[in-house]
Amino acid sequence: MSRVYPARTVLAQRIRERRLTLEEFSEQLEVFARENNEVGTVSIRHVQGLAAGQLTSDRLRPATTRLLERYFESPIEELLVSPETRVSDPAGVLDPDGRERLSMAAVQPWRTDEAAIEALAAVLVGIRHLEDETSAAAVFPSVQQQQNLADQLAAGVRAQARPAALGLSSEINQYLGWLSIPLGRWDDADRYLDRAAVLAVEADDPLRFSTALSFQAYARLRRGDLRKADSLSEAAQRDTREHIGLRTYITYQRAEVLARDNDRASAVRLLTEADRMVGQLPPPEGLPPSGYWYVPAFFMGQRGFVLRALGDIQGARRAALECLATMPAAWRDSEWAIRRRKLAEE
Repeated sequence: MSRVYPARTVLAQRIRERRLTLEEFSEQLEVFARENNEVGTVSIRHVQGLAAGQLTSDRLRPATTRLLERYFESPIEELLVSPETRVSDPAGVLDPDGRERLSMAAVQPWRTDEAAIEALAAVLVGIRHLEDETSAAAVFPSVQQQQNLADQLAAGVRAQARPAALGLSSEINQYLGWLSIPLGRWDDADRYLDRAAVLAVEADDPLRFSTALSFQAYARLRRGDLRKADSLSEAAQRDTREHIGLRTYITYQRAEVLARDNDRASAVRLLTEADRMVGQLPPPEGLPPSGYWYVPAFFMGQRGFVLRALGDIQGARRAALECLATMPAAWRDSEWAIRRRKLAEE
């Protein structure tokens, strides 16, 4: 049996999905052109070069580009990228201009600008909201695609846009680390979050650096490594430039860690401080896109975890019930709210 090699381009992948040889595809494309009054042509030699990623869109005649785009109903830039870096928008948040801009950046990363990075960031926000309605396992492959594209953009972008590209790559790695936790992939979580922290330092991005550290602390907390969780959570608090929503999350987190480690006095002090900070949160429109969940309803659940660690079972249950009652329905039924639902049932 002959070996099947991975497709080098989305074009090759699409041809393979149709169970066509390159010769058969070339013939079928010729029929399509004739039936649709297209003047473009693609020889078998050109098909081979395009499928192998050896030809770029700027080497095609406009008529040929139009023919391929009509046949596949996709921009030529998307067809010629590797399947690992194709533009994926599972939540459907991009308009045609944003999709075209990202497709062009995937093919020519040196042309990446702030608008292309913002378009990729918008896709990531859409996936985050999609996770609220599905699960970590459901969105993980899409986030991996975003990571491949972000890494390619960060490697090829010009100096002016490089910090923004690195910061976004850091955020995507931190999100992959977060998603790895409910999947029980602890080594992967550590790897992604370590990389997220390094990229955030390189980008001088305090929000993303502190978030990566706080997620590392959470992973350690879930595994019962309280001393490591405490040191990571403390480190996450050091940069005073971080957003108050993240500071509130980290303060509740550290209170829970200390309560589990039997430092009751410090835990109560931090719990009081975190409760005060909730009153200082900005309205939803003032939250960072990656922290849209920094709202009082979410933090009521965090309060419940701290109370449970302090031994106040009734108080923890009341906090969990209030949290679930005031959260959006998509959050209340989400995979990440399982701990809150279990706390409410105690």
